[in-house]
Amino acid sequence: MNAEAVSCFLKANWEPTMPTKIVDFSARSEIVRAEPFNIHFWECTPSEFKAYLGKPRDFLRKMGIGLPRDCRIETTIENHDWLGDEAPDFESQNGTVICNVGSGGVSRQVYRVVSYAHDKSAIGEFKKVRLHKAGQEQVGEENEKDKKKKKRRGK
Repeated sequence: MNAEAVSCFLKANWEPTMPTKIVDFSARSEIVRAEPFNIHFWECTPSEFKAYLGKPRDFLRKMGIGLPRDCRIETTIENHDWLGDEAPDFESQNGTVICNVGSGGVSRQVYRVVSYAHDKSAIGEFKKVRLHKAGQEQVGEENEKDKKKKKRRGK
């Protein structure tokens, strides 16, 4: 096989790597798990995002998110212009990442994905105000650590 044939073979059979940081919020929260919809987060590269946009149902299925055929998929890119400038034609290795939050499916006939592109260096750079501590299921609930502290103090 000559170099041109090898190149064509690789392009035809190349699959982008899978997204990273895939989080299923139903697995993280009993409250979300009980709701009649899914909530997922994942981060991907521009080339992975291009693959998602090309065949979203197949892409989601490969991540483990199976949707019925009659469930439509809607995608919103919050900063499409920035993404186009930073990763033209989705071919960039400059640290651009796309964060995605998808929700729906189950009892809803739509799975909506909101995507936001940013530079990888922005990860962890912003202080966030959280509504509750990481160990709490919801606002107003004590986490296990706080319960143990109170128990030791005799309260």
